[in-house]
Amino acid sequence: AAKVVFVRKGYETTKMTGMAAEAGIGRTALHYYFRTKEMLFDAIFGQVIAEVVPNIEPIVNMDCPFLDKMEQIIPIYADTIIRNPLLPIFVASEMTRDVDHLIQTLSKNTSRLLPILKIKEQLQEEMDNGTLSKLPLIDVVSTLVSLIVFPMLTRNMLTSLFLDGDKEAFAEYYLRRRKLIAEIMRNLLTPENHRGISIFS
Repeated sequence: AAKVVFVRKGYETTKMTGMAAEAGIGRTALHYYFRTKEMLFDAIFGQVIAEVVPNIEPIVNMDCPFLDKMEQIIPIYADTIIRNPLLPIFVASEMTRDVDHLIQTLSKNTSRLLPILKIKEQLQEEMDNGTLSKLPLIDVVSTLVSLIVFPMLTRNMLTSLFLDGDKEAFAEYYLRRRKLIAEIMRNLLTPENHRGISIFS
């Protein structure tokens, strides 16, 4: 119940009373188990972050180029966002409010963090040997994350402005977008002399 309320409202505006109501218990009973909002937040924060970082280890361990792995990773992250549309807002809020806590929690979850570090190493290796265009990793990561996450952060506005308020149409758009994201990242990372005809030509 606390996870639901924290994700929906964010840390700052969440109250113990609201969490007790969501759980169907009295505030006194909630205080018996968790004396403060901070204690309850710490108890559920790891679970929330685990949902944001899906397990990509089987893909990372495949013997194939980075771009092929990326095309399989994109739908996994997109599905995670679809199942938890409020999570990007929650995580963005925590990045602003307490980024050190966020990083500490991620570092404890080695089963989810190690595959990300391995894919980072492969990306750097392929850039170094010329298979991929050499770009700062921060540009690659921030571009990929923004392509996946930004539409969900602004889904109400996009749905209203471009889809006549049709939520099902937005879901269809976001499903189609996976292919577009993969194409954009391929164009970004493929060395210029190896690029074929693309949707941007």
